[in-house]
Amino acid sequence: MKRELVTTLGALALSACVLVSSHASAQDPAARPPAGHPAVADDGDEDPHGGGGGGAPGMAPAPEDGAMEDPTIPRGAVEVHISDPTGKPMGNTEVTLGIIYNSVAKGESRKRITARTDDVGTARFKDLDVGSGIAFRPMVLKDGATFSTTPFGLGLKSGIRALLHVYPVTSDIDQALIVTQSMVYAEVKDDRVQIQQAYKIYNFGKNAWVPPPDLIVPLPETFTAFATQQGMTDVGVDAVAKKGIRIRGTFAPGQHVIEFKWQLPYAGEAEVKVDVGMPPHLAAARIIAPASKGMGMEVEGFDATKISTDGMGQRALVTEKQLRREDPPVKSLKLTIKGLPTEGPGKFIATLLALSGLVAGVVLGVRKAPPRDTKRERQQLLAALEGLELGHREGSIGPKTYERARRELIDDLARTFAADPKPVKATRKKTAS
Repeated sequence: MKRELVTTLGALALSACVLVSSHASAQDPAARPPAGHPAVADDGDEDPHGGGGGGAPGMAPAPEDGAMEDPTIPRGAVEVHISDPTGKPMGNTEVTLGIIYNSVAKGESRKRITARTDDVGTARFKDLDVGSGIAFRPMVLKDGATFSTTPFGLGLKSGIRALLHVYPVTSDIDQALIVTQSMVYAEVKDDRVQIQQAYKIYNFGKNAWVPPPDLIVPLPETFTAFATQQGMTDVGVDAVAKKGIRIRGTFAPGQHVIEFKWQLPYAGEAEVKVDVGMPPHLAAARIIAPASKGMGMEVEGFDATKISTDGMGQRALVTEKQLRREDPPVKSLKLTIKGLPTEGPGKFIATLLALSGLVAGVVLGVRKAPPRDTKRERQQLLAALEGLELGHREGSIGPKTYERARRELIDDLARTFAADPKPVKATRKKTAS
């Protein structure tokens, strides 16, 4: 079978679907938000965030949040500076310091302590534990949002100085300058279709976006085996049974990445159709499916697929699309994978059922049933076994189906030998003397 796709965004090659390149300008229609979205300022003279930092190409840089060692701060201490988007200190603001203890002997434990900022926006935490196995994460909780830095540890020589910006919060995506991209990797396996997805969510605005609880990206009702990677922030997705996924977290200005996967049952059909939900304000999407020769893929509204390779070097079918402002919003993609091999498992399972029926008929049939043609049965079983080995080598039969079918074929072969009539020993007639 095909190798599993690694879950890193690099292996998914999401960068190939970035809407705006390093040389794109706001005048390029492809670099604008999707239809119905508020316009993004393009004069480039004013930094709406009041600081340096990085974001998507073509968007104003957001202030950088982070932490670094500072020799002027005592060992075992953390100073957290809280500012608004313009860099103005926020006094009298409650800061929460999350602490994670992790050891082999005791496992993981957590606790939180709080402090308030002074007039210059600084909150101080002293007499903290230092060393490996302990991580700290400053946070400000505001209006349902969580603003935080990446977790860090404390060294043995000095303390840590952290910088954290707090933004106005909105749950209305139409009031937030949110643009999303999506990557879909669809792979048909033995008895399931596995879908791996990645979202890249850009916030071009001045407010932090917190998705409302009723914002659910639809997935097929029969989806199962949902799994996601937990990142360093509260940004992520949760499964909603029989409905889809709920996007959660605080999307401050800048870019954010979410990865997850799920499965659908597959019964060996020659064609698979899947509706894959898309995040709101979709601006670009890319779909990849590893494929053997003869397989095809179509995505409604997308260009014809091209043959390429995926992140693991396998032959793959690829299609992508970039939406423009005049395009209608895309809420889901209708994906069809065609030309799937159907002879593999079905053929051998049918053979096994037929042979099993033959054996059952002999055993349970009338007493005077005709003698079994065990030689012919062996020939049929050996032919099926040969075909099974060939299908497994070509990749059309997965490891689970291969092991199960091979075991049953060998058992049936053994039964034919056991059922062979015993040879009759010749006896010499005695002659009269």
